[in-house]
Amino acid sequence: MADSTELPAHSAAAATVSPVPNSPLDPFWVKWERLRDDRHLQDLVEDDINRSIAIRAQIQAEVDRAFGHTTTLLNVLLGVLTALPILAAVSIWFIRRSVINQIIGETKRQIQEEVDQQLEAEVAIELKQQTAAFQQRVEQLEVEFQAQLSQLKSLFSDAQREKDQIIQELAQITPSPIRDSATPEAKEKIHALTRQLEQLKSTNSQLSFTANDYVEQGKALYFENRYEEAIACYDKAIQMEPENAKAWLSRGAILAKLQQYEPAIAAYDRALQVKPDGSEAWFGRGTVLAKLQRFDEAIAAYDKAIQLKPDSSLAWFGKARCQAIQGHHELSLAALQQAIHFNCDRCKEMAKTDTAFEPLRDQAAFQELVG
Repeated sequence: MADSTELPAHSAAAATVSPVPNSPLDPFWVKWERLRDDRHLQDLVEDDINRSIAIRAQIQAEVDRAFGHTTTLLNVLLGVLTALPILAAVSIWFIRRSVINQIIGETKRQIQEEVDQQLEAEVAIELKQQTAAFQQRVEQLEVEFQAQLSQLKSLFSDAQREKDQIIQELAQITPSPIRDSATPEAKEKIHALTRQLEQLKSTNSQLSFTANDYVEQGKALYFENRYEEAIACYDKAIQMEPENAKAWLSRGAILAKLQQYEPAIAAYDRALQVKPDGSEAWFGRGTVLAKLQRFDEAIAAYDKAIQLKPDSSLAWFGKARCQAIQGHHELSLAALQQAIHFNCDRCKEMAKTDTAFEPLRDQAAFQELVG
């Protein structure tokens, strides 16, 4: 509106100015006058001025709005810039904390690795030392063990030799159980050797015995009247060697001593199966048959023993007894004469006290034989 009021004043001022006559600017002023008097043109000018004012107002509004936005952005930016140091400080604190934790973790890991390595090295050294000490101890123990083993072997060998020597002595002084006779001196020696063998066995449980060793030990126990122990020895020998004729023979003699006649005959028969030419087994069988009063069978067994061993005084004596009991006096005297011929003193003494010869005692021939 200020611009529209100025225009009439400008126009009035212009109207007061008179053009210079005959000036080259006359056409311009003429045109100017025309344009000034042109109402349409004035309207256009006013419209343009109004539009210019509106545009300026719009521009001013846009400028104000832009300025407001700018101010807001500046405020926001200012706030951000204000908060930025705090955020930066917080971020730096977190970053620093994270870095510190990472450094601490890495340091711990390195320290742990170093500790583990050092520990492994120390453990390896300790283990190596212990292994060396253990190896040395093992070698020492091995040497000691070998020495002890050698000593034990030596002791065992000595014990084994002592056992063999005892068994050999027993075999030399112990008569056959079939004969059932041993001098008091022999019995005393048998007893001493038996005790020595038992002590040796108690201190050397690993002693090895053969079947014949058990037979000889059983014979010694027989003459000590330890019959059950003797049978146990014979059973061990038979278990080791079922075909051991000596074991069966000695077992039969003990069973006969215990008056177990039928088992005794079975044992003698088993011995004769193994060794048919065993004169002692035939003699023992005849003696048991005579106890059972089976005199004919007993005489047949004695004859078999005499056939195998003609100088068997006990077989001749046993046959004489059976014949005397049967009443065959002449045959009995003939058999008794043979027995006395091969073992004079013993057979004479036995004939004097044996009740089987009672029917012959008054005969001169008998008295002459035993006199």
